[in-house]
Amino acid sequence: MNWLSDLEQAKEQAKEEAVKTKKLILLQFEMDGCGGCKELEATTYKEQKVIDEMNEWFVLLKLDLIKDREVRKSLGAYWTPSIYFLDQNGNSYYHFNGYLPAVEFRAMMRLGIAETIMPRGRYDDTIKIIEKDLDELARTSFYLKLLVARETAHYIMKKDNSQLKRILKEIQNKYPESTEAKMYFWDE
Repeated sequence: MNWLSDLEQAKEQAKEEAVKTKKLILLQFEMDGCGGCKELEATTYKEQKVIDEMNEWFVLLKLDLIKDREVRKSLGAYWTPSIYFLDQNGNSYYHFNGYLPAVEFRAMMRLGIAETIMPRGRYDDTIKIIEKDLDELARTSFYLKLLVARETAHYIMKKDNSQLKRILKEIQNKYPESTEAKMYFWDE
């Protein structure tokens, strides 16, 4: 994976590359002595599916949380590792703080993409990205959020809430204590 990292050039280069390739920017904040950052490098970023998806979907940017104060302050970053999903203008719509093993990281990337592109009307892309290898992500902590995001995109596209209601009902029955189960509000 080729990470941009020199702040002077990287920020503008990442934006230019994102516009040219129509990719989002995945920004990771790190700092010296960050144990979670070292673990990402040693494990998560060694997994081939993580590498392939990151290269396919993102322009990769790493910045130092301490040295790159201006960017840190503009995003409200305070932890390492932290992963920010940025559009081509450098705006963030989703972030995650902390280390994740590969399968959880892959699920989190899909949620970050969905939260960034769905407000721009890219519903088909949202659905396609979430559905890629979704069965492999079924045991992750992000799985229910991914199901809801996918069905929300379907709902917005088709103006038919039946699939969203069905998924939320299933979640309510299987995972009654989850946040997603509590989202069902329709009276039957």
